[in-house]
Amino acid sequence: MSKQLKAIPFIVSGVLLLSVLFVTGFTSKSKDEIQNVFQVYLDGSEVGIVNSKEELENYIDKQQSILKNKFKVDTVYAPKGLDIRPYRTFGNKVQKVDEIYNKINNKQPFTVKGFVITIKSEEKDLTLYTLDKKVFTNAMEKSISTFVDAEQYQLYLDNNQVQIKDTGSIIENVELEEDITIKEDLISVDNDIFLNQEDLTKYLLFGTTEKQATYTVKAGDTISQVAFDNKLSPEEFLIANPEFTDENNLLFQGQEVVIGLINPQFSLIVEKHVVEDQVKSYQTEIKYDNTVTIGTNYTLQKGEDGLDRITKKEKYVNGELVTVVGVTTQNLKPSINEIQVKGGKVIPTVGDTGSWGWPTIQGYTISSNYGWRWGRLHAGVDIAGTGHGSPIFASNNGVVTKAGYHSTLGNYVYINHNNGYHTAYGHMSKINVSVGQTVARGQTIGLMGNTGRSTGTHLHFEIWTGGAPYQGGTSHNPLPYLRGQK
Repeated sequence: MSKQLKAIPFIVSGVLLLSVLFVTGFTSKSKDEIQNVFQVYLDGSEVGIVNSKEELENYIDKQQSILKNKFKVDTVYAPKGLDIRPYRTFGNKVQKVDEIYNKINNKQPFTVKGFVITIKSEEKDLTLYTLDKKVFTNAMEKSISTFVDAEQYQLYLDNNQVQIKDTGSIIENVELEEDITIKEDLISVDNDIFLNQEDLTKYLLFGTTEKQATYTVKAGDTISQVAFDNKLSPEEFLIANPEFTDENNLLFQGQEVVIGLINPQFSLIVEKHVVEDQVKSYQTEIKYDNTVTIGTNYTLQKGEDGLDRITKKEKYVNGELVTVVGVTTQNLKPSINEIQVKGGKVIPTVGDTGSWGWPTIQGYTISSNYGWRWGRLHAGVDIAGTGHGSPIFASNNGVVTKAGYHSTLGNYVYINHNNGYHTAYGHMSKINVSVGQTVARGQTIGLMGNTGRSTGTHLHFEIWTGGAPYQGGTSHNPLPYLRGQK
């Protein structure tokens, strides 16, 4: 009995010893086991090792409550340069996810899921970012609507335009000059991400989201005058202020309008088929009667306007008419030229300030008026539609002071009318006169062309006073002179 009792402590001690040996042996073995973990890299450089890729990604997402609120998203993702790869190692190298997170957070921005839009042209590539593809498509549609009549554009999209019977216009084609791609991707949060349609529309039209300059309307102001005074064309003013539909809309005193220069980030091409009736202004013929003294003038025949029906193709880029090609001209009523008789034996070198001749043949279109355009003064009018090689006439008697080529005006002619006025003619395909030559009103001085900085065949025509063109003189809108309103 006593022997058995004495043996019990030894048995217990043996059991404890075996337990210690068993535990000690297991721990030693675990240190030598290979573990399946994940190696973390950032832009190719090692950051550390974690047990779980999912645990690290969840921790990143959990820590970004500020970004979630800012971008209204449910998930924030790792930086684009983060690479988490399976890795086998021994256990003593594994780090906690918060340590790895802190290293990443100090080096690269995190990302959110969104869309990358690329607008690619020959001149540049523009990259935009948004979280919702509809923000871009809606902003693009809104931007397009500023350059083309919304109702006519919708009829074009629905293939429901009313065909032209007598006069009118239809859209034949609408397209963007640039290639646009939309790709879903992870976007770094340090990029400028457009979250709403309004900001993106503003950027597409102005090239910035900064607040545009404004002007407070004064009594008597008109849209055309406010636009001109702030180096805008009326069309640009209407784009910047879409609440107005026409430059004849009334302004009221104290009203605030935008006068920022537009800088579209795309090129919208609209091609139209147009049929319109155009007054065929009568021309004034000057005849010289050598039997009467110089200074004697009388009207031999009164002039009468006619009427032409013009069919043409027009091309617009961002609302600006850049090309006019005449198709047909139907004379509905012939014009009758006015014949004025002046005394004298020779062609005077002094022009008549009260009578200016139209510098092209009939069937023309005013493709661009006098005024501000894209922040620069367009110092004349562009007359298009009469065709390449059609004649260009001297608008009044005078002497040719310049005739040659310029990088902007192309083939050009300057005429001094020796009465305080000068005229300029640009983009001609051919020059028919030389410096020092006396020319008569209506004389062909060149042919219409597309030389120099020109977007299509047309004549650029200017009238100046107080000096030669671009040499201290002052430019004027030629149309009132040509139409006998001056």
